[in-house]
Amino acid sequence: MVYEIIIGGYIHGAWFEGLTIIKQPDFATKLRGHLIDQSALYGVLRTINDLGVELISVNRIDDEE
Repeated sequence: MVYEIIIGGYIHGAWFEGLTIIKQPDFATKLRGHLIDQSALYGVLRTINDLGVELISVNRIDDEE
């Protein structure tokens, strides 16, 4: 499944390998990519929490492939 996660602020890409990182003009970052299952999603969310970053939204989107 493809997910789009938006977090507050700008982050370094090394924390989220495999996800596309798009810096937004409103000082937010969009993480987008294919996550194999729900446990992979929870791993990304746990990393966001561990970094103390504000989670703005999580959306599952249709696969584009």
